[in-house]
Formats: sequence, C-alpha cells, structure tokens
Amino acid sequence: MSTDTAAEPETGSPESPAPLDVTIVFRSDWGVSTGTGVAGGVDAVVEKDERNLPVVRGTVLTGAIREQAFIVAEALDGDSADKKWREFVGALFGSVRRARLVSFSDASFVSFSDDAAPADNKLKREAVHEVVSLSIDEETGTAQKDHLRLFERARACILHGTVELLDKTLDGRPLHWCADQRKAAELVLSISALLVRALGSNRSDGDGLCSILIGETGGTDERDTDPEQAIREIRERYRGQLEQWSGPAPKAPDAPDFPIDSKADGCSDIPLIGKKDSDHRGGSSGTTFYETDLDIDLTSPVISYDVPFSNELRSLDFLRGTALLPIIHHRLQAAAKKNAGVGAITREIIRDAVVNGDLLVSDATAVVNGVRGMPMPLVLSRPKTEGNDETEGVRVLNRLLAEEPENEIHKPLRTGYVFPAPKSANPSEVLGGMGVPALQGRQSTAHNPVTGAAGTGQLFLARALPAGMRLRATVTMSEKLYERVKNLLSRAFDSRQAFPERLGLWRLSGTYGRAECRLGEFHQVEVPGLEWDASEPPALWFTSDVVARSPRLGPGGSLKDLYKAFERAGVPLEPIKAEDDLDETCFSAGIRHRRIDSWSAADRRPRATRAVIQAGSVLRVRSADAGSSPEETMRRLARLSVTGIGELTAQGFGRFVVNHPLLHEKKFRLISLKHKDFIAEGCAAVKSEEER
Repeated sequence: MSTDTAAEPETGSPESPAPLDVTIVFRSDWGVSTGTGVAGGVDAVVEKDERNLPVVRGTVLTGAIREQAFIVAEALDGDSADKKWREFVGALFGSVRRARLVSFSDASFVSFSDDAAPADNKLKREAVHEVVSLSIDEETGTAQKDHLRLFERARACILHGTVELLDKTLDGRPLHWCADQRKAAELVLSISALLVRALGSNRSDGDGLCSILIGETGGTDERDTDPEQAIREIRERYRGQLEQWSGPAPKAPDAPDFPIDSKADGCSDIPLIGKKDSDHRGGSSGTTFYETDLDIDLTSPVISYDVPFSNELRSLDFLRGTALLPIIHHRLQAAAKKNAGVGAITREIIRDAVVNGDLLVSDATAVVNGVRGMPMPLVLSRPKTEGNDETEGVRVLNRLLAEEPENEIHKPLRTGYVFPAPKSANPSEVLGGMGVPALQGRQSTAHNPVTGAAGTGQLFLARALPAGMRLRATVTMSEKLYERVKNLLSRAFDSRQAFPERLGLWRLSGTYGRAECRLGEFHQVEVPGLEWDASEPPALWFTSDVVARSPRLGPGGSLKDLYKAFERAGVPLEPIKAEDDLDETCFSAGIRHRRIDSWSAADRRPRATRAVIQAGSVLRVRSADAGSSPEETMRRLARLSVTGIGELTAQGFGRFVVNHPLLHEKKFRLISLKHKDFIAEGCAAVKSEEER
C-alpha cells in the first residue's frame, strides 16, 4: 500500500530556455514616439522608462525583427517547395490564430555610444533633446505657415534587453524546446537582427541608424566598449552555423493538448467536482481556511482587460483574480508533478482545488504606503465646491449615518479606492487616503510587413497600469488543501525571492505584462467576532464585483438575485424595513451595477458579458431567518466573507466585509492621493499621459 506524502525531495526537471541578450547600438539621433505631445510644449514625446530615459519597446523590436525574419526564411528555404523555414518563423512570431513563441523585452538605456558619459545628474537631461522641424512649400521653397513642429529625439546610445523562448502557452500549458529548435530560433533571430538598419520614427530622414545584436559575444562590458567588434563576432559565428546547418528547419514546439482521459498513478487530469461539506460555504460550523498576501510589483505597464471602446483599450485599475488564480494553481500542480513523493490523492486534491472551492484568489488592488486599497464605498459624499487641502484632506460624509447638509451641496464619491488609516481619537482628523492610479497611455499602430507603412485602420490607443505600481491580492486555501500542499509551498513559491510572471493583455509582447510576484507565509484565518447592533443593522461593503445567479441560471446582478445567493449560502437576509426605526434621511444602501467582459486565451474569443453588482456597493441588511439569533447571523456573515458570495468566488468575485470601522464614522477626512503616491520609490519618474 502506497503512502501519500509531500515531504520527499524534488526530482529534477528540464530547464526553461535561457533568455538571449539583445543589444542595440544607435549611431544617430533616434526616438520611438508615444504618439502624444505636451500642451504648450513638444508635439511628439519619445518613449521613456521608469527612470525617464529613452527606451525601445519590445513591440517595436518584435515588429522590426519579424519583418527581417521572413526575408531570412525565404533565403534559407531557397527553391524548396515545403517552405519549412517560413513555417518555423511563422510559428515563432505567431499569427491571429496562434500565439507567438518568442517575447522581446524592452531595451533599456545603458550608456552613450560616443563614450562621453555625463555625470549622473546630467544623464536624464542629456539623453533626450528637442528638435525643431518645419515643412517646405514645394512651389516657393520657403517654410509653410503654421507647420513648425517641436519634437523629442534621443541621443545616440547603447541599449540592452532580452528575448525569451517562451516555456508555456497563454493558457499555462508547457512548451518544450529541443536543442535543434533552440539553435534554429537563435540562428534566425540573430541573422534577422543584423539586417535591421534603423528603428523608430523619422527613419527616412536619417534618424534611428543602428545595429542590433542577439546572442552572447563574451560579456556585456565587452559589447559596450567595442560594439563593432561584437558585430563582427556575431556575423562570423552565424556564418559558420549556416554553413554547418544541413536539412530543413525543425518543427516548432507544440503545446501538449489537455488530456481527455489519461491516467497517471490512478489520477485523471480532468478536474472533478467532489462532494462538498454542507458547511463549506458558511454554514453553522464551517471549515478552517488559511490565507496569505500575494504582492505584485509591475516592472512594465500591464493591461487588465476591460471593455474595448472604439480604438481605445483601457485597462481596469486593478487586476482580477481571474488572471491570478491560474498562476497559483499551475505552480502548485507543477511542484506536485516534480516531487516524486507526492501521491495520487494529493495530486487529485490539487487538481480539483478550484472547482471544489479549496483555492481562492482575490482581486489585486493598489498598495500605498503598505495599505491595500478598498473600492470606494458608494455611500460617501464630499462638498462639491470644496478644494483639496494636501494636509487637511477632504471632508467626507457617510450617508449611512448622516443626512444631507442643508446649506451645502454634496457630490457622491463613486470611483477610486480608499486606503484606511488607524482610527484617531479626534473624529475630525484624517482617516486615510483616497485616489485611483492614473493609467499610462501609448499610441500604436500595426504595420504592413510588405510596405513597411502603417496598416489602414490599425491605429489604437492602449492605456495600462504603470510600471512601478505594487498591487496586493489575497490567496485563500481550505484546511484540506493546505495540509496537503504546505510542504510544497517552499518549492512552488520561494518566500525569500520574487518570481517573475506575465499578466494581462499583450503579455507576450515584451512591452506589457511583466511583473515580480511574492507569496507570503500562510496563516489561519481568524474570523472576527461581530456584535449585532439593533440601532445600526449590519452594513455589507462589497470589495469586489458580485456575480449573482438569476432564476434562469444566467448572470443576474439584481438585488433579488443577491439575496437568493445569501439564502443558498445558509445566511438568509432581507433589506431593512420601516419598522427598523432608522433615520429616513440616511441611506440604507448604495448600489451600482456594471458590465464585465473578459477574454478566453484558450478559445481566442471574448467570453459572454455579465451584469454584476459593482465593487464598492454597500447594503444594510437584517436577518430573514426567524429561527436564528442575530448573533448567529453575524457569525455566519463573518465566515462567509472569507470565501465570498455568489458565483466565481474562486476568481475573487463576491468578496465583502461586515461593519467595517470606516462606515461607523459619520464624518471624517481623506487625503487625495496623486499619481506619484502609487509608484514605488525609485520609479517616481513614471508619468501618466494626464500628467504630461
């Protein structure tokens, strides 16, 4: 009889392909334009990184090298009828139907090409300068009226980045590269890079002249001090590899299909819904849960999927648990697979953790000064005409407890986040901050690979969460799952160091989606003891969107559907009534609805639209169970708040808090936060489009 343990040492596993170095050596002024300008200033701003230094985005590198890669493929295929190299290159760079297999990072500034390195305090000022341009009238040969333009240019310099051969697909399936595939990919990428002569805007005017090097040449320092020698070395290396290569290109790696009925140690790979305890979702006694924080530091802009509007793709101001849950689940599965001592029972529990409600990941919201933001409660208001005092803050009125002022017009607070501070003895003092991270805008266009010109109708604007932000989510496990995986956690998530991940839309582009994540130590959830106050019925503050099932089993979103969800969870509730003797001039609820959309990477199509109760909604309730005491209702609500209410709770939907201290305050002050407050120290140079 076999035993099930997770304490055995981890077995060896194949390593992911190591990233290849990318070096860009510019020999003239250059610049990759953002497509935006500054009011009263320059008409075109160049792309800059978090240090406020010029950068070549990964999307620009990908497009330039992709164009040359197909030329290389045609040369390598020659007269061959099967065009294996073209097929290989097409697989590397992807298509509408297939995700790419390579990802270029942004190339960041290292030094100036002429070795005239200025002092650190002059670096940013001298790296970018302004240039005046005008249009000439073809008939008169003089300057055209009202055609003077001022735009930014970067000085000739050296930049470094990387290109990775991806080790997993968009939906998390592994990609395995053999030696020939890696060799062929490096060969094509390196030769293609050498064929690129210029990057950025105004190339026809002589700007952007450069050489691009991919691959090792003996070290970064050597490459910086003598780039011409590095170019000669790479040319000679790959000329020799071309002469040695025999036969067609290898087939590109394919992701394994999800198994249908395969068995491994008696464990099917298809998740199965097991029998749940009746109290798993907030019953009389409930199960024990363990949780920890997942900190996410954005090292590049990230686009959290929102509903596209025309040619604008605007990110959400948070990361949904939908995008974070697969990261945690896949890492647990990978750790269990690599450890030979993990038995079939444990692997089944890990496999089925999501569908059985044993693993839940909340939305990730911004962190400011170590405090995680909570969606603005929709029962707060502020004076319409009052300005913002940076030290005293903004006067805020809680309409759950306060009536509308007679001599002052208030406007509701409906967007952004609250960052609560510890309660002060003085009720007029500041109780935290409020604000929303500003999105970073970037204008882009798709190019025609034949003409090299911008594709017709392909101009779009992407707005993303800026690099330098920290966000925080909560990872929750049932006791059943935690006891099985606690010895695997150190292998799946090393708490001593962050692990890299790609998040959001266009995460394979290199320009977007890069982040460093860190999972903390798990601890047992202590359900707070809440008291029933007859004069102030419980206030539920929803900290994430709520998906409530309608009577027809579709996505509902009505309050009636929400109350039915509480009833199914064993906590029947109802709205407060007139006999509760509450002040009629105060709010009993602040509810808004919104539409949510998402994208399926596996199906490569948008999912069905859902109508949800919006995060930040607040609801006063009373017990609808005559057989339960108010204390029992409060205890069940507190337990249910750990896992959430409604559908898709594993993905972070349906989270709420009961009687939050902030909602017990009638009047208080909040400091309005600025964009710089959301950016980690050292990344303060990141600027949003709104601040330029």
